[in-house]
Amino acid sequence: MDHFRRLLTPALGSHGPSRLFSQRSAAFLVAAVTVGVLAWPMLFTTSGFRGDWEHHLWYLWHQSLAIRADHAPSLFLNTEYSVFYPQYAFYGGTIYALGGSLAIVLGNSPLTAYILSYILCFAAAYGGWHWIARVVGLRGWSAHAPALLFVTSACYITLVYAEGDWPEFIAMSMIPLMVASGLSVVHAPRLRVLPALALVGSSAVFFGSHILTVLWASTLFALTFAAVAVCVPAARRQLRPRGLVRVAALLVPAVLVNGWFLAPLVAYASHTRIGSQYAVAYGDLRFTMRDVSFAHLFTFSRASTIGEVPDYALSLPTLPIIWVLVSSALVLGRVRVGAWPRMLALFALATAGIIVVMTHAGIILALPKPYTLLQFSYRLETYVAMGVTACVLALLVILRSSPGRERRWIWTLVPVLAFSALGAIQQVDAYPHSSLPRAAVFTPDSEVFASAFDDYDYVPLPLASERALPKLYIPAGLVHDNHAALTVSVRPGQAVATNIGGGPDLLHITGASIVGVDQRAQLVLALASPPSDASPNPHTAVTSDRISISEAQSAPVVLGRVSTLAGVLLLAVGLAALLARSWRERTRGAS
Repeated sequence: MDHFRRLLTPALGSHGPSRLFSQRSAAFLVAAVTVGVLAWPMLFTTSGFRGDWEHHLWYLWHQSLAIRADHAPSLFLNTEYSVFYPQYAFYGGTIYALGGSLAIVLGNSPLTAYILSYILCFAAAYGGWHWIARVVGLRGWSAHAPALLFVTSACYITLVYAEGDWPEFIAMSMIPLMVASGLSVVHAPRLRVLPALALVGSSAVFFGSHILTVLWASTLFALTFAAVAVCVPAARRQLRPRGLVRVAALLVPAVLVNGWFLAPLVAYASHTRIGSQYAVAYGDLRFTMRDVSFAHLFTFSRASTIGEVPDYALSLPTLPIIWVLVSSALVLGRVRVGAWPRMLALFALATAGIIVVMTHAGIILALPKPYTLLQFSYRLETYVAMGVTACVLALLVILRSSPGRERRWIWTLVPVLAFSALGAIQQVDAYPHSSLPRAAVFTPDSEVFASAFDDYDYVPLPLASERALPKLYIPAGLVHDNHAALTVSVRPGQAVATNIGGGPDLLHITGASIVGVDQRAQLVLALASPPSDASPNPHTAVTSDRISISEAQSAPVVLGRVSTLAGVLLLAVGLAALLARSWRERTRGAS
């Protein structure tokens, strides 16, 4: 039997409709219970959690306010602290736009939308791994094993309740669903609606989320895909050109949908504080190397490994790794040829390689600059969990097709699954909640979130002292459709400190010129035209001038909008054509 063919052949079963319905119902129940157990603190408590959990809820809320007011997402975060701050231009613009839109649909409830997004991501990760397992021919409880191992891994849960990194969690959760739907689209005789929607949806969300995760995950996946294609001839033969064209036809428009923020990000990220300060990334990487030491990673405990930050459980799935090593020794001693042993070896090498990179700052810092902005090497640990899960998947396929004792060995995975599930329950239950109630996020006091971060400050401008400067305060409510206009009374050439948080890359200002930034990295403007000696005269009469601030119509901004529009149109036309074809086929079948 060609084991690799089972990887790409959808197995629908040979039983009747009632049996198939029962199997799907049981699978849904298992997934629902697992997701419910992992998400219960968000569902049944009223406080927030550690890390940036409340911050991302706050960002989602403000994007929902912009969408509700202007009927379109904004590149800027407008608050009482700062206006025109380019938060959504450089950090997960699409997922905040989707979350904000969902909040409006749910009755202007950003908290409900935020929690629902976590639940959907848990479901996407679980469903993606289960789908992959079904595609490769696994049935029964073994089809749930990879999904259960991944979603109960310590690092995956830490993303939610300790780091609170919502964009990274979303990106990681989309990867299994992207792979599963991509395999289905590649191998299917013709394009089907549900796999196509799954691939488009997961890809659009993935590429519109955490950019560092997009960069690292895309690179690692491309390298693994290339290795499989080169080293596993059976895999290479199954990659039909027509199927690859279908995947590209769905993937490219899904990426283009994110152009509205990706184009400005690519063009201007190097001008931001976080995109230009290599020393900060260097220091963070070196300092956090202690958190990925051998003693911290290879342990059965899920206790915090970072003294200054409680609840960061960074232990690798140690027991599954042991099971993979023992099972590989048992299986590969008898089965040394075929597609799946080779794929197992490639998955294991890739996983070991990620561990080596993760634990050596020098390797990361030797990579091209965008990769060095990783900041914390433990961010790579979720890829290790994915690699271990892929190894377990490969071993299950090999064991399922093996005779006698080797086939019965598969049951030794049951206690491993139980151990992982119990560890996840303990980990979730042990997380202390934040002292900040969730409702506090939506109060004026929550402006502390805006003042706490300066990642996307515009750094090329000179620093200007604001001590002796008059203040020009622009209320957040004055900004509509990324535009604000106001009349000010000033002397010609008078410099004023403002609460404008953006830079000249993304802003167009008339009636004033930018002369620098203050200590808060907010713009200092020279209002009106300066006199001939380039310095304001205190005896010059005060005049009224009108200034206007709006989103710049630069090439990257315009290109981004056009790309998004093109992606949406292509997907709409393709979906309409696919639905029309499906309707015609059903009509012919009925007649």
